[in-house]
Amino acid sequence: MNAFRSVILIGVLFALAAQAALAQEREPRPPAISVTATGSVDYVPDIARMQIGIRAEAKSAAAASNSVNQTAAQVVAAIERQGINQRNIQTSGYNLEYREPQSPQPQPAVMSTAATSGGGSYVASEILQVTTPVGSAGAVLDAAINAGANTSYGLTYQSSNADALYRTALARAVASARATAQAIASAAHLTIVSVISIGNAQESSGPAPMAMRMMASGPAPVLPGTDTVTATIYAVYAVR
Repeated sequence: MNAFRSVILIGVLFALAAQAALAQEREPRPPAISVTATGSVDYVPDIARMQIGIRAEAKSAAAASNSVNQTAAQVVAAIERQGINQRNIQTSGYNLEYREPQSPQPQPAVMSTAATSGGGSYVASEILQVTTPVGSAGAVLDAAINAGANTSYGLTYQSSNADALYRTALARAVASARATAQAIASAAHLTIVSVISIGNAQESSGPAPMAMRMMASGPAPVLPGTDTVTATIYAVYAVR
């Protein structure tokens, strides 16, 4: 009999727990306002980062590699003479590949010749990433070209004060989110009580990369213009 009563009691407890959970699910959620807001800061970049390349082609792998290595050493030395520390010069890529010989163009039967194509060749390339102050970028670029650099993968900008700029943009985004939520609440005759949740996702935008000039007759015109740091936040406010 005691065991039977225990089973009944357990069943009753489970039923009460299920009813309580169901009641909680049916309770209306407290009103809330969700907003997304963006803040931004304009600034003048003070750091330039360029990708400078050296490319050479030869009949043997050793000859192609030696040519690139010698030219790269000259380019690095020329950059260092512009006052750029070696820690700001990084080899970001090195490649050696074999290039098949090109097949001769087919000729009409009456004009056929016995000419044959030569053997293939090896192409070696190295990419140097150089970080410089914007004011020195033009002179560094020309020095690298004059020392033998013959390819480029563009020029980008950044700020030495990036963290502080982003925090400022983030603060503006938070203020904008609050103002937007307040406007919505006022229009709906509600009052903001507290912040339920808030999160952010970093964004940024900048000028398009600048291609390297292959012929240099004077300092390259490196103009950073104005860049923008942007921060976006997502916030949920409790209202009543």
